[in-house]
Amino acid sequence: AIQQLQTKTSASHAPETANTAPMDIFFVGSAMDIFQTLIGDLDTEGRYLFLNAIANQLRYPNSHTHYFSFVLLYLYAEAANQ
Repeated sequence: AIQQLQTKTSASHAPETANTAPMDIFFVGSAMDIFQTLIGDLDTEGRYLFLNAIANQLRYPNSHTHYFSFVLLYLYAEAANQ
């Protein structure tokens, strides 16, 4: 999923506004569907643990940090739309 994300990101160098991320790159697989289903179906404690596990991946500059930062941005953008 990370390689697909990087391929989509490097393939599309379209100019973007400063405040928006290229959200269409997240439609590359079922990972985002799984994340959205977990967010919607878990109770409050499960949601807390799930988001805490994602936030714990944001510690060090590596490919996991890059991927999960976009995952969090996408989940919050989708929550704002709903």
